[in-house]
Amino acid sequence: MGAEGIQDLGVEALTTESTAAGGLRNPIRGFRFTCNFAGLGTTSFKTISGGFTADVSPGEYREGGFGRLTIRKLPGLVSYSEFSLEKGLYSNPLLYNYFQSYLEGGTFNPVNATITVFDNAGEPTASWQVINAWPSHYESGDLDSTSSEVLIEKLTIQHEGIIRDATPVTAG
Repeated sequence: MGAEGIQDLGVEALTTESTAAGGLRNPIRGFRFTCNFAGLGTTSFKTISGGFTADVSPGEYREGGFGRLTIRKLPGLVSYSEFSLEKGLYSNPLLYNYFQSYLEGGTFNPVNATITVFDNAGEPTASWQVINAWPSHYESGDLDSTSSEVLIEKLTIQHEGIIRDATPVTAG
């Protein structure tokens, strides 16, 4: 959105039928997506949960000398929530090895990632850049001899920011 405020965008930017919105007529569906981690490649997941949440903590102070007892608020630090990646467990331990590299005292090396959502025709419709991502939790599904469910592995990711790309980037 740049330096302009939402009031400067005009009504056309807020309608899904405008050229400013990319001519979309329907909201983007979230069931076809991939994630590309630098150095790990592109893979698909069952779910990416935890959302892409950013919070700005307000800084408060009292300004004196104006006869008002109002607390002034200014934007403070930005924090981003963790998110989890879930996928079926395969014989290739790619996600586990990625997590294990941090456990073994290897070099702490956060990587950038791109999460891309595709439309029904397989064209990218939205993408997010994840900045300085690193795994903080790994788990694999329960083993149960009375069930035939697919084993699921889950990796929790910490990061330093998510940027929604204006032009979708193809994963790969």
